[in-house]
Amino acid sequence: MLADRLAEDPRPARAILGEDASWDLGLRLFGAVHHHVLTGLAPAALSGDWGDFAAALDSQRASLRRFVREQGVQTNETQRCVALLPGFLAVARQGGLPLDLIELGPSAGLNLIFDRYHYRYAEGTFGDPSALLAFDAVERGRVPASLLATPLEIRSRVGIDLSPIDVLSPDDVVLLHSFLWPGLEERRERLDAAIETFRAAPTRPTLIRGDYVDLLAGILADRAEDGLTVVYQTASTGYLPSDRYAVLRESLERAATDGRPLALVSSRRHDEKETEIEHGWELAIRVWPGPERLAALVDFHGNWLDWLDA
Repeated sequence: MLADRLAEDPRPARAILGEDASWDLGLRLFGAVHHHVLTGLAPAALSGDWGDFAAALDSQRASLRRFVREQGVQTNETQRCVALLPGFLAVARQGGLPLDLIELGPSAGLNLIFDRYHYRYAEGTFGDPSALLAFDAVERGRVPASLLATPLEIRSRVGIDLSPIDVLSPDDVVLLHSFLWPGLEERRERLDAAIETFRAAPTRPTLIRGDYVDLLAGILADRAEDGLTVVYQTASTGYLPSDRYAVLRESLERAATDGRPLALVSSRRHDEKETEIEHGWELAIRVWPGPERLAALVDFHGNWLDWLDA
């Protein structure tokens, strides 16, 4: 495997990444190489042959270095909606109000239209059976039928991203595909179905370009009183330095003090875990002024769900 060979001889990658590479630059490197494959700059780079890969790192060094330095990881894994949906239903049931969604790090915003997909759980279904994208949930702990029957009204959908993806742009769609490794056909098919669903939506989410740590407080200050504002994210906060994450949490706590309805549906960072889960993440939910609670354990890409909330 290329990853094994790269571990044995990291010199070609170090020429691009440098000696002090952060943990996510490896993802950026493979995304950069795949982007070069998809755009024809290095079509054989991911053939599986080490020589082809190393040759691409050498011949395309300047453009690869520019990509990994300037382009953040862009994944919009819609299968995570298998866990997000019951999270949204849980806070909707508790709040009893229409939802105003704010996603942190939405990429292309494909998870902001989660209710336009179809879901099949062991105890029930949700969504239009004719949807282009359907999920068959693999459950370790089941989502209750009573929760799936919760009425859900989405009133607004906003996402904040440093570099939001525009799925109406062919170049941006190629960028999204770049962070899906070759051979993962099911993920590619899900992505394509979600993009088509997004394009066909009568009302598309609003995607704001900017740093959500800086922008969230102002957006929450303008939130409505007659709806439940739900801030949510999956994996995005794991990329934040600890001090920036502390600012984000403080913005939420401060906003919640004004009494307007506010909820959080969020994957926890590694340093927040209360379980021993290793190959997945914890999903936490909160409706202020109540406490945060652990709702589920979830595979990183949504391949399985262990629903824990009552």
